[in-house]
Amino acid sequence: MIEVFGWVAAAVGIASNLPQLLRILRAGTSAGVSLRLWQISAATTGAWMVHGFLVQKAQMQWPNMLMSGLALVIVVFVLRDRGQRIGPQLILPVALAGALTSVELMFGAMAFGFIIAVPQLMGQGSQLKEMVTAPDLTGVSVGYLGIMLVVQAMWFVFGLLTTDWALIICAGAMTVVCSLNLAVYMVRWVRGRSRVALAV
Repeated sequence: MIEVFGWVAAAVGIASNLPQLLRILRAGTSAGVSLRLWQISAATTGAWMVHGFLVQKAQMQWPNMLMSGLALVIVVFVLRDRGQRIGPQLILPVALAGALTSVELMFGAMAFGFIIAVPQLMGQGSQLKEMVTAPDLTGVSVGYLGIMLVVQAMWFVFGLLTTDWALIICAGAMTVVCSLNLAVYMVRWVRGRSRVALAV
């Protein structure tokens, strides 16, 4: 049963990136989307994929490989939308994934859980800052924000059930930050709707 739960969490995780990609494509803009979040997401999901191979959990192997690829596609679309060169912006994800994997190989899963939480929280924090300060959130997908919260909560539960300290530490902290991101988006959405209603 625990294995099935892990596969459900993996499937939801893969689905989490799709709404953001579709939103950018449909809206024709990446307004309000944090480039740094998606660079970090590509790196951390790549590192989680390696962790999955090391702890022999298939639910963390292939799904994270797919999510890393989707995150890189989003990075490319954001860079194209903003007229930036792609090559130099791919250095961060590759270097960070390598560094995170090195931490696990040298110091083990618990150290990996603590360390990988830092860039993941920084990425979500970057998105939070963007949503607070950006004048326009047209490019942000509420579907991504909601699914990301659900998937982090699911990975936290999976970590508890399998006693995977890397997941418990990282997914627990991520659940909190993802809750904040969704809350800020909803507050801005409600305020925007109120302004429109007052203007009419």
